[in-house]
Amino acid sequence: MELIVGERNTKERNSSKPIGKARYLFGLLIILGAAYSQYVFGGFGPAVGFLVVYGIPIVVVSILWGRAIIQRAAKNTWVASKFGLGFYGVFTALGLLASYVILFVLTSFDPAALNLLNRPNPVLNVSHEYAWIMVGVSLLIVGPAEEYLFRGFVFGGLLSLFKNRHWLVLSLVSSVFFAAAHLYYGLVYGVASAIAFTDLVTFGMAMCVTYYLSGGNLLVPAVVHGAYDATGFLGVATSSQIGTLLRVLMMLIGIVVALSLFINRIRNRRSAAR
Repeated sequence: MELIVGERNTKERNSSKPIGKARYLFGLLIILGAAYSQYVFGGFGPAVGFLVVYGIPIVVVSILWGRAIIQRAAKNTWVASKFGLGFYGVFTALGLLASYVILFVLTSFDPAALNLLNRPNPVLNVSHEYAWIMVGVSLLIVGPAEEYLFRGFVFGGLLSLFKNRHWLVLSLVSSVFFAAAHLYYGLVYGVASAIAFTDLVTFGMAMCVTYYLSGGNLLVPAVVHGAYDATGFLGVATSSQIGTLLRVLMMLIGIVVALSLFINRIRNRRSAAR
């Protein structure tokens, strides 16, 4: 039933006013340019940093195609919740498996690559007090902002422009853009950043699938994204074990939801065949 709803809402979404290629390219350049500006011009203060990295792109994207994004952002929230949790669990597990494979390959050719992963994450290298603030910022700002930009505009725009391309291919492309915006992983971890970028791509894919099958819902991806980022800062504010435990718990809940969706789909097919 849920996938049927997703297919119906996909048709409704594709009937909305498309975005032009020039507008899309301009918006994409603004998003990536804002993300990279902090490396070119040096570190900004927290307030200025959020204004540049998120504020400017959000304003530009809203002008270019905001109405088309917002009008679908709350569609099918219950269905999107199942997809969001389920696909988060599945893709996170796949990303974890792929990370172990990449780690094995890297250490086989260069055992010293393992030492690169011991470097502190620049995003999480904050004080305990600031980490508590970032828990709220992740939930209220970072998660919603990045989903609006990368799922709503980058992925949604690709769906609008390339209706003859399979949506999974477009979700992969948009997820690569999402990973590319996190350039600091490459600067910090070097060749070992392949693991971090794999996690980012699989996470982006999970959110893209949720967005697509729900007909453009952004509320659920924003909550999942914000909660995912918040667990990292909770690990800093409390202990790394707690942060890791919460992420594992999110993944396990998602896998259970995914199994439930799969079983229900099998049952519906059998019922329809009778």
